[in-house]
Amino acid sequence: MTPSDPIDPPQAAAPRPRPPLPEPTAAGRMGLRLFLLSLSVFFAAAMVAFVASRLLRPTDGVATIEIPASLWLSTLLLLLSGIAVERSARYARRARLHETGRWLLVSLSTAMLFVGAQSVSMVELLQAHHLSLTTRVIIGLDGLAFGLILIHALHVLGGMVLLLVLCVRTATGALSLLHLPGVRSVASYWHFLEFVWLVMLLLFGLFA
Repeated sequence: MTPSDPIDPPQAAAPRPRPPLPEPTAAGRMGLRLFLLSLSVFFAAAMVAFVASRLLRPTDGVATIEIPASLWLSTLLLLLSGIAVERSARYARRARLHETGRWLLVSLSTAMLFVGAQSVSMVELLQAHHLSLTTRVIIGLDGLAFGLILIHALHVLGGMVLLLVLCVRTATGALSLLHLPGVRSVASYWHFLEFVWLVMLLLFGLFA
């Protein structure tokens, strides 16, 4: 090579191709669908029973009760938690583990606030139910409504356990591509709980 020969610039290293994202297995997808279907049947039956009890009750001596403000607050918190878990699922589809873990933590934190607000609501409903028993006044939101709220809250707690496991894996650096299908499954389950809660709240508003 003579001094007049051009010198080729150094070639930049080619970007490493991103590994393919793992997809949920057919058995996993079917299992999630069957699980959500069974929960749908259960909650639908419980809500039908709630509506039937309201339609068959005597119309005289029924006192209306306002939906506790803490229920509206918990609704907002549940929706915010759903937005956060959806963001984490979207980042999971892009294999962006840091952002996925961050939004999982936001979703878990908001869900904890939801449970706190729901606890306040259930205490208020129990007090109203106790008052109705002592005064023999029928109220629109009684023990059956309390039971529906409690069952839903227990399912939310189950979802929070899954979120907690994923958050711990994020904090310890153990969250990997293999866990990303689980993030998307948790998001689907969470959106299901959001839908169930909104239907329940609508029924409470109609029959309280």
